Amino acid sequence: MKIIVAGGTGFIGRKIVSSLVEKGINVCVLTRNLQKHKNTFSNNVNVIDWSTINPSLLSDTNILIKLNGEKVDQLWTKSVKSKILNSRIDTTKMLFDFCVKNEIIPQKFINASAVGIYAKESANYDFSVDENSEFGNTFLAKVCFENEKSTEVFKVFENINIVHLRIGVVLQKKIINLLSLNLLFSLPVPGIKNNYFPWVHADDIIGFIHHSLNNNINGAFNLVGSELSTHETFFKSILKYNRSIISWVFFLPKFLVKFIFGNMSEMFLYGPKTKPTRTLESNYQFKYPSLQKALLNLHK
Repeated sequence: MKIIVAGGTGFIGRKIVSSLVEKGINVCVLTRNLQKHKNTFSNNVNVIDWSTINPSLLSDTNILIKLNGEKVDQLWTKSVKSKILNSRIDTTKMLFDFCVKNEIIPQKFINASAVGIYAKESANYDFSVDENSEFGNTFLAKVCFENEKSTEVFKVFENINIVHLRIGVVLQKKIINLLSLNLLFSLPVPGIKNNYFPWVHADDIIGFIHHSLNNNINGAFNLVGSELSTHETFFKSILKYNRSIISWVFFLPKFLVKFIFGNMSEMFLYGPKTKPTRTLESNYQFKYPSLQKALLNLHK
């Protein structure tokens, strides 16, 4: 097995590359900045740039993992929104061209997407969603849809399996600490207490990628903790995680969140009960199915 990882230099990417190398898998990391990242990984990882044409090195690659795309947690100016959308579509096209130039015939393509594909502008979420549900109508829903649609160009490779990872909010200490700031000062947080918070532990993203490599699966899979948590439960759990003496959480009214954050409010108000139905049906067992277990692990 030989794998190319596009977007392997970020937080999740580095973890994935490290886990693949530990399994003895041959990994190449595609980057735009070869000088910056040539020493990021161990010596048995090939770091290459997008201009590389070396079929003798790469033609036996059979797995592609695409993780990259402009970050969404920044001010959504018109130009930034264009970058968020186009970076995902353009990277798919670049990856396809890279395969053609290097005579690569992939058997599997694992593509990072997000649960934002189900988001609604109304932010009224009195329903559940799973991988078979209709798509939303927000900006991020469009980004996720176009990202997944862009991979169809790879269907020219006969019998290729395309796996879309619809990822929730990835828990890490930095994110938890950031979310804790308002809570520690009893300031209202943007959210709706009875909406659902789609969290996932980073180890389960890595775990499911390995599961995808070892099983004949394709299509979309929701990567969210299998024991679902409301916004209220999520933020109260963070208070316990930080051993706060405060036990209450205040939420900004929805209209005020929309007024303050505009279109970006969809990131705070997302809330359908997002079920990992196909993920569980594929026989993947979450390492951290419950929020309590995930937070306990991060507290170590």
